[in-house]
Amino acid sequence: MKKTFLYITTLLLAASCNWLEITPENAIDEDDLFTTGYGFRNALNGVYLEIGSRDLYGENLSWGFLSAAAQEYLTDNSQQGSYTAPLNKDAAEFVYNSTLTQPVIQTIWERQYSVIANINKIIEHIDQVDKSAFAYGEDEQNLIKAEAYALRAMLHFDLLRLFAPAPATNPAGTYIPYRDKFGPEMGDKLTVTAFIERCLKDIAVAEPLLKNFDTEYHPQAMYAHMAGGSSTSMNARYRFNSNMFIDEMGEFFWFRGWRLNYMALLALKARICHYTNGAYKEEAKNAAQELYDTFYKEKSWVGFTPVENINATSSTRYFKISDDVLFGAYYKNLATEYDSELFGNDNTIKYPLAGIDNLFLSDVSGNYDDLRFDKLILSTNALNKAYYTGKYSVSSESYIEAVENPMIPLFRFSEVCQILAEIEAQDGNYTDAVAYLTEVRNARGAFRNISVSDIEQFMQELILEARKENLCEGRNFYLYKRLNIEKVESSSKPGFYTDMRDGYVLPIPTSESPF
Repeated sequence: MKKTFLYITTLLLAASCNWLEITPENAIDEDDLFTTGYGFRNALNGVYLEIGSRDLYGENLSWGFLSAAAQEYLTDNSQQGSYTAPLNKDAAEFVYNSTLTQPVIQTIWERQYSVIANINKIIEHIDQVDKSAFAYGEDEQNLIKAEAYALRAMLHFDLLRLFAPAPATNPAGTYIPYRDKFGPEMGDKLTVTAFIERCLKDIAVAEPLLKNFDTEYHPQAMYAHMAGGSSTSMNARYRFNSNMFIDEMGEFFWFRGWRLNYMALLALKARICHYTNGAYKEEAKNAAQELYDTFYKEKSWVGFTPVENINATSSTRYFKISDDVLFGAYYKNLATEYDSELFGNDNTIKYPLAGIDNLFLSDVSGNYDDLRFDKLILSTNALNKAYYTGKYSVSSESYIEAVENPMIPLFRFSEVCQILAEIEAQDGNYTDAVAYLTEVRNARGAFRNISVSDIEQFMQELILEARKENLCEGRNFYLYKRLNIEKVESSSKPGFYTDMRDGYVLPIPTSESPF
C-alpha cells in the first residue's frame, strides 16, 4: 500500500526560540509522525503556522482581502500620496470573479480545508496511541486533542461565514461541508444550522480538556505567577513571550497566547453562538460571562493595555494594543513584509484607509482623544493626507518586536465585552449594555459618555465602536454580515454607500476540493 507523507514543519528545541520558530519543511512518514508525542507536537505546530500564513489569517483574512471587502480601504486614489492596490478595489466592489480576486478566494477555500485535513489526521490518530507515547502522558495527549478539535471548529466556522449566508437571512439551502475525516471526499453540504451544530459539537469535546489544562494542570503559562503581583501587561507577556519563564515542562506547554487556549475557546464559543441570530443566545452569554467574570474580574488573567502604556512618550509603540488578545496567529515576517508592501516605489501608500475622519469624529474632537486614532493610525504629510494603519508596522522595541510584530489578533477580549453589551441591549438592559461598551472605550482613551434609550441608538454606538476596534483585523466584514447590514459608507465615493448584501457570500471555487 502506498504510504502517505505529510509535510510538517519541524520544531526547534533551542530554548532561546519561540516554539513557533521553525526550520524549513521536511517530509515525514505518517507512520512515524503519529507514533510519538513529539510527532503530534510537530503536526500541531504545522497547523498553527499554516493558520498564520499570508494565504489565510496573515493577510487575506485580516488586513488584506477581507478588510477591503468591508470597505476599509480607499479605492478612488483621492488622497495625496496614496495609490490603492487593484485587488482592494475589486474586493471592495465585490468583483469576486476577476483575475485578482478569484485566485485569492480559491486559495482561502483550498488552504483552509487543507489545514482542516491535517487537523483531521491528528484527531484520527490521537486516540489510537497509548498515553505513554507522550512525555506528559494523558495530560499532553488531551491538550493536543483539545486544541485540534477547537481549531477544527474555528476554521470551519470562518468558512461558513465566508461561503454561506448569515442566519439573520433565514437561509434554507445547503452550502458547504463540515469535514471531520481525512480523505479526498468533501462530504455532504449542510444547512447553516446543521453546520453550526457541528462546530459546537467539536467545541464540546475541547472545552473540558482545555479548561483542565489551562486552569488546573498548568495555569502557570496563563498568568504572571512568578511576578510580585500579576498585571494585565505581565500576564500578556507570560502568554505570548514565555522564554524567561519556562519551567521544566518545556516550551511546548508555554506560549499559550499563540495557541487556542481555554480563554480563547470561550471567546470562540461566544462568537459562534452569537452568530446564530438568537438561537443560542443564552449559550453565547454564558461563555462570554464566564470569560468576563472569572478571567477578567476575578483572576485578572486578561485585560486591556493600560492607557499610560499606549500614551508612552518613548519609542515604544503599542500598535496592536495587544494585552487583551486572547489568541493570535503567528507570522514571523508579518511586519517587515507589510511595511515593504505598504509603501510603493514612489513612497505612495498602497493601503489608504477610507472614512477615517468621519469614523473617529465623535471621539477625537473637543476634549476627546481616542487613542486608536491618535496612536494606531498614521498619515502622510500631504495637505490632503492619506491615513493608514500602523498595526502591522515594524517596531524595534524588544517586547513589541517579539510579540506584536508577528501577531495577527484573532480573538480580543474587547469582542467579548461587545457581545455581552449587545445581548444586554437586546434584553432592554441599556445601563448594563452601555457599561460593557464603556469599559472597552475607556481602555482605549475614548471617554465620551454614551447615552442610549432604545435598541437602534445602542446598535449605532456598538457598530461605530466595533468598526474602530476591529479596523484592519478582518472582523468588521463578519459583523456587517451577522447583522445583515444593507449599506456601509462607500470606500470609493465619500457620502455614498455600498450595498453590502451583494458581497456577503463568496462564490465557492469550481474545484471545490483542495485535493
